[in-house]
Amino acid sequence: MLNERGITIEELMNHEIMKDSEIIAGEKGKWRVVTGANIMEVPDILDWVKAGELLITTAYSIKDDEKAQKNLIPMLNEKGLPGIAIKTKRYLEKVPQIMIDEANRLGFPIIELPYDISFSDLMNDILLEVHNRQSDVLMRMDEIHQKITEVVLSGGRLKEIGETLYHIIKNPLVIKDHIFEKSVSFASQDEKKILEKEIKRVIKGQNLYKEPYDNICEEKPYKRVKDKLEGEEIYRRIFPIIAGKKLFGEIHIWELNKNITAVDIRAIQYACAVVALELMKEITIFEIENRHKNEFLEALLSPDEKTRSSCMEKTEIFGLVSGYKYVVFLLYIDDLEKEFSDNPGENGSKSKTRLIKIIETADNFREKKILSGSKGNFITVLMAFPTNEKDQCEKSTSINIATKVANAIKDAYNVIPKIGIGRCCKNIDDLWKSMEEARKSLSFARIFNDKIIHYDNLGIFRLLCIEHQETEIRKFYTENIEPLRRYDEQKDGELIKTLSMYFECGGNLKKVSEKMYIHYNTILYRINKIQQITNMDLSNSNDRLNLEVSLKIMNIIDDPAFLPKETI
Repeated sequence: MLNERGITIEELMNHEIMKDSEIIAGEKGKWRVVTGANIMEVPDILDWVKAGELLITTAYSIKDDEKAQKNLIPMLNEKGLPGIAIKTKRYLEKVPQIMIDEANRLGFPIIELPYDISFSDLMNDILLEVHNRQSDVLMRMDEIHQKITEVVLSGGRLKEIGETLYHIIKNPLVIKDHIFEKSVSFASQDEKKILEKEIKRVIKGQNLYKEPYDNICEEKPYKRVKDKLEGEEIYRRIFPIIAGKKLFGEIHIWELNKNITAVDIRAIQYACAVVALELMKEITIFEIENRHKNEFLEALLSPDEKTRSSCMEKTEIFGLVSGYKYVVFLLYIDDLEKEFSDNPGENGSKSKTRLIKIIETADNFREKKILSGSKGNFITVLMAFPTNEKDQCEKSTSINIATKVANAIKDAYNVIPKIGIGRCCKNIDDLWKSMEEARKSLSFARIFNDKIIHYDNLGIFRLLCIEHQETEIRKFYTENIEPLRRYDEQKDGELIKTLSMYFECGGNLKKVSEKMYIHYNTILYRINKIQQITNMDLSNSNDRLNLEVSLKIMNIIDDPAFLPKETI
């Protein structure tokens, strides 16, 4: 219930008509709000009172009934009344102690009225004050509504809405957008000096609300936490930004200058709704743009020359101009359509919009340009580097960016994508080649889970047609290396390491012995053991090739300890 719909018991006691009255019990409840008044002169008054009404009485109906006196206060409290005002010296010389005890226990105010007070005058004063207060609230709410509405109608976005809310509630605040991963804060210079660390912590910290969002009752539509500032505590209220039963963000407000009032809460709730609508509009725009980007990228990266030429006139629209070098990333996420779409099968849902935005902002990308689109379980990312930026298009830079993208997705969703990276190209018309390279690299990344693979790292496998050959490659890999891995595990051996060094040294066992700091006879024993276990002869060129290719697969995934435990 809004406090501003009425007046508190404490405020009522400051009125002229109450100058000779006194709160004799339940003073802890003087914050309770009076929204009306009623008079009790019958024992069944509970059937006639409403929450918020101050009950005025002479206690005539219960003056001789001790049981009724004891039960009255708890029943009025349960009914939601803010207090009771009793005129003494007429039927009761003083308020019974049993009523005082119950009132103190429940924090339910008992006001002792003087004998000469007029009930009608008291009721009129209360109702007039409540009416005036409610009128003030309605006027202020109307003013708040107009201010925020004007901001929206004038094209104001998140920043302008937040700034307007800041001037309304007169407390520093942060608006966090969960969809596009951006935040805006509003505070004066003096407020920033006090709250600078807290504001940064809130912006960088975890979101308090998660989807499915917590159901919060209308009476308390926020969470309240305490922040410690140089030994002092300050309350911070966090309001969810919700629309259509979906969570879009949250608003954090510090009660630094004043306590948040009920009218402030209504203003904040209205602002939350407006922010949600603004974000929904941004999502719609983003989805439309993304759909056009998808169509453009699909045509631009097609191996068909006619298809590519049909979209060349649009390259400048999407910021692809001369003076840049380009590279293609291809990401694969299991069940992308299912896991990142509110409506499976629909492109550009709220969660997928956020995923694309996370990818596009993972590295800040400074002077780089980025285009991305999704289709099925794949996300295509086209990166453009200025030609005047040295080494920006090199393999190491591409892998570094891909790693940041993968980490950003993992942090946000606890999902690890597989990423294939093509080589850099200078001509836009050659981008389809980088796409093909990225696709081949991704094929290996999907075979060997949780890895990022650049086309240059494929080595000999660039010559192989590996698409749709995942099963055969796994089988080839495990047949040749699995027996050695098992031996090393069981015997704590180093056969795989020795075999790698054998090829590195061109089959020269003496060099192997020197590099591994192991006696020549031990190396000779290990080589014989490798041939025995794999049933291959290292003097045979075909057997050598099979083993070396198997080890190169291991080098591609950069994890010598990894091998599938089952043979496919």
